[in-house]
Amino acid sequence: MLLASVADVGSRSPWKKSPDGSSRPNGEKPSGKNPTDNASDVGRLFFPQSQALGIAPDDTVSPQVLAKMVYAGAQSRSFRQAAQDLKHLAELDVSEQRIARATKQIGQERVAKRKAEEAAWEKLSLPEQQRSPRAQVPQVACVEPDGGRIQIRNRNEPELSTAEKRKGRFWRETKVGCLLSMTSETSPGDPCPTIPEIFVDPRRMGQISREIKGFSAVGEAPTSEESAEPTAAAKRQGQPEPLLRSVVATREPIEAFGKQLAVAAWRRGFMAASRKAFLGDGAETNWSVWRRYFSHFTPIVDFVHGLCYVFAGAMAGRTMEKAWPIYCQWAQWLWSGQVELVIAALQERQRELGRPEKNEAEESPRSKVAEALCYLENQGSRMRYDEYRQAGLPITSSHIESTIKQINRRVKGTEKFWSRGGADALLQLAADYLSDTQPLTTFWRDRMSQATGQRHYQTSG
Repeated sequence: MLLASVADVGSRSPWKKSPDGSSRPNGEKPSGKNPTDNASDVGRLFFPQSQALGIAPDDTVSPQVLAKMVYAGAQSRSFRQAAQDLKHLAELDVSEQRIARATKQIGQERVAKRKAEEAAWEKLSLPEQQRSPRAQVPQVACVEPDGGRIQIRNRNEPELSTAEKRKGRFWRETKVGCLLSMTSETSPGDPCPTIPEIFVDPRRMGQISREIKGFSAVGEAPTSEESAEPTAAAKRQGQPEPLLRSVVATREPIEAFGKQLAVAAWRRGFMAASRKAFLGDGAETNWSVWRRYFSHFTPIVDFVHGLCYVFAGAMAGRTMEKAWPIYCQWAQWLWSGQVELVIAALQERQRELGRPEKNEAEESPRSKVAEALCYLENQGSRMRYDEYRQAGLPITSSHIESTIKQINRRVKGTEKFWSRGGADALLQLAADYLSDTQPLTTFWRDRMSQATGQRHYQTSG
């Protein structure tokens, strides 16, 4: 039956036989490097099975293998390491160049999908943007933005000299955001009025201030059995419990990042939550995003960043023995939301030391006190930590700090250089894999269902 059907199709074909016996429109002569057209005739009758198999036209592997390649490319420390991981763990022999191409391709597809979602969100009315598109709304919604660093370099740029590498000529900023749904209870009063011991431990505060802001104390920390080893940070009473995290990351300007963050928050139902927090450090870019998209969220400056400035101001120009009791008092004031007391104490200290002169070293005591005073005066309205704890809101940005470290593990390094398109593609995938909401599960399913089996060619121009 099949052969008869094929013969019937051939007999009814409008194509004429050419002199060489092949079928061509109007009997045209063959042209090109391969004049034989038998395979193309068969191809018109028996279509490929790409659609049924879920294989996109530009893929040469199955969707399952492609997903493994992209995962390894986005999660391993390098594409070379990704190739080794696939060989040893999945018995797939794939070159690092092929993994790099696949990772960039899928990452760019994810960026395109994200931009389409942003365009659809922009078409919504303002009331619709403030409502939840889903029935389930988090008890506490928290948005935490911050920035990292990555090296961007065009392929055609000349090789760098050692001096140029030291200057950091190619370092560019990345923007990363965490969106956390949390659960917590409200309290009639401050559930934890006394500052945790970790913040009044000399050794731990020395470590924290160096890690967060690069500050170092003057003098030596008192030696005692209590401070000889770092103590573990215990969960404080009333601290919110994180339930679900989603991550966004990009190299785009702050305006585009703010919109990306707002769309992600809207999709999670954050805008309709009864308790909402926008938590960041003192960078003005963070608060420009808050004013534009999250002004109805409670603005909170990360407690640890503020405490580091208090620590530096208290230690400036004093020995550790004299400075430590002063710092402990100031730290308790800050924890209790009495930032005006700390500002008054810093103002008095500034009068004792005098204002720093023009071009004075940043490490001088006068400069340290002036810097701490400026920070607290600018951020004081976002430091009502006793009220935030009473409302069951978070006060530290530890989640975004941890997230940036995880992303930097893949993209940051003195030996790692990225193209502009490649950087955004990899940042998008890194954020996707860190998200508990698993956006790639839906992406892969939709990609397989949308495979048509038809190969798309780019036209010139």
